[in-house]
Amino acid sequence: MIKIEDDKDFYSFIAQRKPVLVVFSTHECATCIPVEKKIDERFDGVEKRKAYLDDLAKLRGELSIFNVPVVSIYFESKEFARFVRVFSINDVEKKLNRLMEFV
Repeated sequence: MIKIEDDKDFYSFIAQRKPVLVVFSTHECATCIPVEKKIDERFDGVEKRKAYLDDLAKLRGELSIFNVPVVSIYFESKEFARFVRVFSINDVEKKLNRLMEFV
């Protein structure tokens, strides 16, 4: 999964005209690693990025992210769904599939 380097990179990535996934984590988050791997393995055909909030403090504040891991689904710069800390990858898949029905 490709790392988001800065705020500009993030906003450019989520502006796509197709659904995209972003995994937000920190460098010291042990529970984030398995989430990143599951998202990366499970969602073939969907563009995904990871964002380390230690490096993106301004973005963390703008998006009001207080806990990690967070998986967000974006479409045309708008957040469609957000999953925080404890969630099922199946729930992410259901939301993504629901959005794909309308795109």
